[in-house]
Amino acid sequence: MEDSTKQTVSNLHKLVNSYTMPEKAKNLIGSGNVIVLCGVTASGKNTIANYLVSHGNYRHVVSHTTRMPRANHGVEEQNGKEYWFVSPQELLEMVKNQEFVEVKAIHGETCYGTSIKAVESVFAEGRLPVLEIDVQGALEFINAVPNLRPYFILPPSFDVWMERLGSRGNLTDIEKARRLSSAKMEIETVLANNSFIFIVNHEVDATAEEITRGVDASLGSQAEYRKLAEELLENIRSI
Repeated sequence: MEDSTKQTVSNLHKLVNSYTMPEKAKNLIGSGNVIVLCGVTASGKNTIANYLVSHGNYRHVVSHTTRMPRANHGVEEQNGKEYWFVSPQELLEMVKNQEFVEVKAIHGETCYGTSIKAVESVFAEGRLPVLEIDVQGALEFINAVPNLRPYFILPPSFDVWMERLGSRGNLTDIEKARRLSSAKMEIETVLANNSFIFIVNHEVDATAEEITRGVDASLGSQAEYRKLAEELLENIRSI
């Protein structure tokens, strides 16, 4: 990496780490129904979001990212479909201009952000936005819109989770450890915050249906789901 690129990335991460949601974004998120999906790595949140979009009045809010496109099940990701793939310099300018609802560096490296413009375009079509964001981004949403209840998606068991994670291409041991470390912090954070609603992804269609029925449909299962989250956390700690 060239020195100029390193400096750009360094500047970007500094601004991202100190970014706060602008008033325009707070008003936007508080103006209508938004489905906010979070989850540990390989929990299936992207698959669930796709199911919601294809079976209801929902639409993806396409996020920006500084990572490179990758292949999912042999199909290369497309710019503007899965993500808007931008350079660190491009994202840096957007952060400076306060164009994001939220923006974060994930796994300590790649930056992801939800732009105000992307959310506005979904509402303009009369649809409900589906946001896939990390836990820290969800916390910002909760702080801005206190009655917001993000969904936090869990795998049905630790063994199934490891199988799903293992199917994610050729992850190095270092990358796997980084993802599990992030998952540990995410689960700890969500367990300590009662605004999140736990959802267990046994089957995509059933999970999506539970989400479309609304928060009340999931409240009766929260004690059971929290216990699973605690078990997953203990498994990570024992590795």
